[in-house]
Amino acid sequence: MSQKKPKYRTRLFFLYLFSFIVSCAPIIICLIVNFDKYTKTPGDSVKLCFGGVIALIFVFLKVVGKLKIPSRIVLFGIIFLMSYLLEAVLDDMLLLSGMALLGEVVDALFFRGAIKRTKEAMHIGKTADATAGQVEEIIKKYLGGV
Repeated sequence: MSQKKPKYRTRLFFLYLFSFIVSCAPIIICLIVNFDKYTKTPGDSVKLCFGGVIALIFVFLKVVGKLKIPSRIVLFGIIFLMSYLLEAVLDDMLLLSGMALLGEVVDALFFRGAIKRTKEAMHIGKTADATAGQVEEIIKKYLGGV
């Protein structure tokens, strides 16, 4: 009698994927809707492109845990550079931060609990499998000797 195990890894992968999409979607939609406003002049377009690339590099470094800022001078230099390059976007900071907050709230309401429950179920399943294996070995040892 074969017992079908739940696909926790697949479920966890999709939960993380949709969690990321839902948390980023409102701000991305807002940026797309206002893209013409942010790129009025060719200079704004170039600055926005460079600022976006730098921001993506920082996000990537943060995600992989390699973002280390050595001093306050470097930190404030980065803030100044990013403010200069993303000047067109800074006018809508209230709207963009609100969209980011909305994405995080939706993520917290719908995905973080499900991710936590799935991880717990995976842990319980692994523990149960390990315990069952140990019990089976002990039974074989004692019954095999009789």
